[in-house]
Amino acid sequence: MNDNKLTDEQALQNFLLDIQCLDELLPWTGRFNIFDVLKVSRMEIRHSNTLGWLFDPNENHGFGDAFLKGVFQKLVENDTSGKYDIFQVLLSDMYSFSVQREWKNIDILITSSDEKIVLAIENKVGSHEHSNQLNRYRTYLEQDYPDYKRFYVFLTPDGEEPSDVENWDVLTYLDVVEILEELVGRFKLQQDVSLLVNNYIEVIRRDIVEDRQLIEICNKIYNKHRKALDLIYANRIDGKTMTSQAIIDTLTKLGDEGKIIHGSDWGNMVFRTSEMDRILPLLPTQSSSWGSKNIYAYWLNFDDGRFYGVFELAGQNVPPEDFATMQKIIDVLKPGDSRRDSFTYKRVFKTKWYDLRDVEDIEEEAEKAVRSVVDELLVMEQKLIAQIQ
Repeated sequence: MNDNKLTDEQALQNFLLDIQCLDELLPWTGRFNIFDVLKVSRMEIRHSNTLGWLFDPNENHGFGDAFLKGVFQKLVENDTSGKYDIFQVLLSDMYSFSVQREWKNIDILITSSDEKIVLAIENKVGSHEHSNQLNRYRTYLEQDYPDYKRFYVFLTPDGEEPSDVENWDVLTYLDVVEILEELVGRFKLQQDVSLLVNNYIEVIRRDIVEDRQLIEICNKIYNKHRKALDLIYANRIDGKTMTSQAIIDTLTKLGDEGKIIHGSDWGNMVFRTSEMDRILPLLPTQSSSWGSKNIYAYWLNFDDGRFYGVFELAGQNVPPEDFATMQKIIDVLKPGDSRRDSFTYKRVFKTKWYDLRDVEDIEEEAEKAVRSVVDELLVMEQKLIAQIQ
């Protein structure tokens, strides 16, 4: 029967009867992979940490200087303009190199004071170049390493061209995989190191570079069971729902820790603090602008995977002494406000945006972001209370 003529129930039934079609994906999904367990397979910072470990000749991976030398060799092989001296580079004492992470925001910096060589790697996995990064980084290195031979490397999944093509060389994750696979075949590694390196190779082939065989199998399964798979996808718990729940869970945790006062009965993403309750106490009845007892609120404005924190005042049914306190708050946070004498709601402060789109571990990143935004609001609160008192 034509897939379009199937009912939803028939489409799902046919898919379940043919569930063994998914067995073809077992080479990619059926094996244990430590990066999947930790949910970091697409997180750029975790890839930079792993690569930093592999680059360091004095680390405990068992490759010695072979990985670093392999990358230098790739760069020299790809050098069509003759800017690198092959003998200077490949005959260098690789064990004299040290590795730094996030030096002046450069993802990986590898330097040797003995050989007067510096290798800078800007790593992009799920993001793109921004804010004139590469030019800024090159300027830093020219200033701090003026007499060094400088290598600038733009590492991406598919060889994306850098903005500064004249100075930055392109390296791909396929290059990384090829170097690692050659080393794995040549070195006898400790069992735990072998597991990690092979897991890392699998993750790159599956999640970072384009695996043609995997794409063909997925397309074959999808074309055969399009309606059922579309139905499953449409009714899944989506990323926005997971993100908002992770935000609420963190606010609940912060409430349990005593850092904030959080109660879902007056808003899942709303909270108060004991310090601000002292300055703007609760009303005796639920008669504020929000139909609650609180005349102020801290809350998170969540929109399409991003959010920011808000400090807001509610102006209805406020006792005169508390309204006078609100005027002091407005003087500090929103001076010159022309509608200070009569308002229903008034946002007097908001934090920066926090972006949780395209993160690998939603729970971990959401908790970090929520704790940051709450800290930002509490720092504001502390300064505000000191000023108005």
